[in-house]
Order: sequence, then structure tokens, then C-alpha cells
Amino acid sequence: MRQIAEQVGLSEGFITQIERGLSTPSLISLYNLASTLETSVDTLLAQVPQRDHSIVSDAAELPDYSLYKEERVYHLLQRGFPEAQLNSCITHMPPGYVSELTRHEGEDFLFIIEGEMLYEVGGKEYVLRTGDTLHFPASLPHRARNIGASPARELWVGTTPILPGR
Repeated sequence: MRQIAEQVGLSEGFITQIERGLSTPSLISLYNLASTLETSVDTLLAQVPQRDHSIVSDAAELPDYSLYKEERVYHLLQRGFPEAQLNSCITHMPPGYVSELTRHEGEDFLFIIEGEMLYEVGGKEYVLRTGDTLHFPASLPHRARNIGASPARELWVGTTPILPGR
């Protein structure tokens, strides 16, 4: 457990909480865990949205999922073709939500659809409100916090291959 925690960059206690269903990892931390365990994210999820590739994401058919608790819900957006480099989702975060500190390969681009979020990236803090964006190398340590009084929604676009074939 200690070795996995060190490789993923999470505390051993946090991984134990994930195992017991007491904490939920971010989508990226789940990706890092799967990579360290030499498996894919879909093997760690109870239900993985299965869809054919399409250049259109129909809002009425957006697959969504949450991990253990519904404190954070992801709506996966369609990858238009199998070789696409970009992955995206809309994330819903309740007031007071705080993610774990993480880092991973690729780039992250965030657009705040609604709400007020505080992002820590590479040791600096950025407050983003509705309409603001943030684009950074995902290798920098980063975390998100909903500092508003209401739920926040963000569009995440990144080059990290979250789910295989998505």
C-alpha cells in the first residue's frame, strides 16, 4: 500500500479511505492509481459508460458517473474518433468540495461554467469564477476547491487518456 501511495502521489491513508468508500478520488487520481496498478480506469469502476464514437455529444445522452459517493459527478463528453488526443468532461462539485493534490501527464484546460473555484497549481493559487479559464501542464501539482456557496460546474479538457477507447 505504501509503495502504491508513493508512486501515485497520494497518502496511504487516502488510498485506504478510497478502498473503504470513505473518500472519492478525482478522475485523474483514479487514472494515476490504475496506471500504477498496470490496469485501466474502467476496471476500477462499477459501471463504465459504453458508447460508440461520434463527432456529436447529445446532451440528453451524456454518460455520467460518480465514484462511491455523489459528491462529484462527471458527465463524459464524446471523443469524436478513436485516435483523438483530447478527453473532456463536465464536473459537478458541491460547495466545500476539495480534491486531493495530484499530478499526471499531459495538459489540463478548465472552463468554469458556473460557480467559484480555487485552484492550486504549482504552488500558486488562482480564483476562477463563471467564464474564467485555466490552462497548465498537468505535471505541476494541482488541486481544486469549490469556495462558493453553491455547486460549481467546470468543463475539463485534457490530454490524459482517462478511459481506454473513449
